[in-house]
Amino acid sequence: MPEVRHALPTVLVTAALLAPGSALSAQAISADDVLVAWDRMTEMVVESVRRMPADRFDYVPTEPLRNFADQVNHTTISNYGFAYAVGAGEPAGPLPDRSDPPQDKETVLRYLEASFAHMRSGMASLTDDDLADEVPWGPTSNRRMITRLKAILIITGHLQSEHGKTMIYLRENGIVPAPAGGWG
Repeated sequence: MPEVRHALPTVLVTAALLAPGSALSAQAISADDVLVAWDRMTEMVVESVRRMPADRFDYVPTEPLRNFADQVNHTTISNYGFAYAVGAGEPAGPLPDRSDPPQDKETVLRYLEASFAHMRSGMASLTDDDLADEVPWGPTSNRRMITRLKAILIITGHLQSEHGKTMIYLRENGIVPAPAGGWG
C-alpha cells in the first residue's frame, strides 16, 4: 500500500494541472478564430501583391528563383490545392494554367483573390466541432489522416512562409509590404 499512498499526490496534482480552466490547459482555437486569422492573412498577402508595380511582376531576385508573378501563382495554386481540407469543394471559376501561368498583374491578382475567397468559403462553413474532424493529408504515396485544425495550421504556416518570400521581392524593389496579419 505504500506505493499507492505515494502515487496519490502525483495523480491529484496531474489531474489538477490538466483540468479545464487551469493555467496549463491548452487554449482552444475556434472556427471563428480560424476565419479571423484567414481574413488577416488574405489582406496581408493581397495588399502586398497590389503594391508591386505591374512592370516588376517579372522580377527575379536571383536564379533559380521564381519571378514575382510565379511566386504569387504558387500561393494561388497552393490555396486551391489545400481547399479540400477546409471543405471548400470545387472552385466556381477556372484555375490558372500551371503549364502557362499568368504573368500580368491584373490576371495574377484576380486568380489570387479568387483562391483566397474559395478557401474562405470553406472556412466560413466550419464549426468548432469540424476542426476536430480528420481529413486526408499529404501526397497519395504518403497520405495520412490529421485533424482539420492541424491541416489549417499547416496551410497558414505555408502561406506565411511563402509571403515571407514575397516580402523579399518587394523589399528588393524598395517597396514596403503590407502590415503583417495572422493569428494575432
